[in-house]
Parts: sequence; structure tokens; C-alpha cells
Amino acid sequence: MKKFLPFYIIATVFVFTSCQKEYSTEAGVGDANNIIGADCRINKITYTDSATGVGLGSISALINAADVVTDITKFDSLTMTIDFNSMPQYFSDTVAIDADQYYVVDIASKRVKLFHGLIDPTVPSSPEFDVIYTYDIAGHLIQKSYYFTFLPSVPYMQATYSYTNGNLTGMQLQDMFTTDMVEDASINYYTNIAPKNYIYIFPDETTYANFNQFFNFGTKSTNAIKDLKVRYYNPGNIVVDSSVSNFKTYIMSRDNYVTSVLITGNDQPSIPAAKGKLNFYYKCK
Repeated sequence: MKKFLPFYIIATVFVFTSCQKEYSTEAGVGDANNIIGADCRINKITYTDSATGVGLGSISALINAADVVTDITKFDSLTMTIDFNSMPQYFSDTVAIDADQYYVVDIASKRVKLFHGLIDPTVPSSPEFDVIYTYDIAGHLIQKSYYFTFLPSVPYMQATYSYTNGNLTGMQLQDMFTTDMVEDASINYYTNIAPKNYIYIFPDETTYANFNQFFNFGTKSTNAIKDLKVRYYNPGNIVVDSSVSNFKTYIMSRDNYVTSVLITGNDQPSIPAAKGKLNFYYKCK
């Protein structure tokens, strides 16, 4: 069972087992010795069935010479169709992802500080909401506070993130009107793998997860994720379901970027990718 945020909002408004670390021999961005580059970030993730090798899909971003994302596309390789596409437009500190929704970034830090969206993005007249992003002194995202645009002083939902040794280790998503828990998560890491510019893990973010890896949401976790457990609650803090994923068999470039990892267990839409083998590609400055 997955909590789909827009429908939850509507309801509210109307009442490695083990780790193998290797150097990759796969071609990516880089030279024959598999060097990715000095200052690079993920611009594409492909995912394949780990048993058959059949491609399942990909999510990718076009990033220009100014390090600006100009296109995000999620592709379904089984049906050969585009699941999602956005061509962000930039206006000073505002990044419009469509005609009605946008991110606002801090000019100095380049981190996202606000999101303005629609409860139902397919209906332009649907109620609007805003998300305020809060970071700690080290630049880690520590809180997301959700407000209805017509009631800006009272958050209706809040995600709180906790960190240990520079790693995001916990998340709690709470209904602020009832104080009930909506979701929580626990995350563990491989302390012997500290990759460069690896993925963001925000377990609560599924509705706008296609933007997770390509926009700046602060300092990333220091180490490589080992496992993730997300629990889902009914009113009264009753756990009704959970999803558990394990990350193993990390393949690294010689300059310490992750080039692939195997995910077993449940899919993690917050990445977003299907379970199986994930391959990572990079755009370097």
C-alpha cells in the first residue's frame, strides 16, 4: 500500500544483506579507465530486470553547460512510451515545471526553498498548496512543511528528517491537524562506501519524485544506502503496510561514483525507479 499524496491532501482538506564493492567496467561518462570526472552529477538512471536483463525504464535529465536542467523524461521501456515529461522554465529564482506549478530556489545556495503545486495537477482549478523547505547549518534538508495557499499560517502536514553522521536515517510524515502519523521510514548505510554525489533518498516524496535527483535539495547523505523501510499508517497511528528495499552489489567508478547497484525487495518510487539493477550516468561540469 502506497500513500499517494494528492489524494491524501484531498481527504485532509475536506473534513545489503552484504556489500560487494567493485570498480565498474561498464562504459559511462568517462575514459577507458572508467573515470567519471571531477565535478559530476547524475543525469540518468536506467533500471533493468536483474534476472533477465530486460530493460524496464529510465529517468533522465538534459542539463546544459550552465548546469541548468532543461528537460526531465521518464520512459517505460516495456511499452516504449513516455510516462512523464517536464521542460522547466526559469524566471530569476523561480523554476516553472508546468503552467501552474513551480519551485523557488535560494539564489545564493541554489537550494529549493519552496514549491507551489495543485492538489490535482490535472485540474488547474483545484486547490493550491505550498511546501516550505528548511535546511540545517550543514545544508541537510530537515523539514518540509505543507500549507494550503488559502491558509498560509497553519501547516496541514509536515515531513521531518533526522540525520546521523551525515546520513539521512529517519523520516516522519505527520498530519498536523490530527497529529496522526502518515508515514515513517528508517534508513541504514554502508559505512565503508562514501560515493560522490549519489542519490537523494526522501522516502515521503512520491508525487514529485521525478524531480528528486535533478534539483538541489541540499547536502546529500555521506554514505551509500544499504536498506530502507517505509511504514504506512491509518488514522490512530495504526501501521497498515510497509515497503522494504535492500541495496547491494555496488559497482563504483575509479573516482568513486556509483555506476550501478542492485535493489531487491520493494520498488522505491521516491528515487524513482523499479527494483532490479540500476545504472547511473553523469553530466560533468
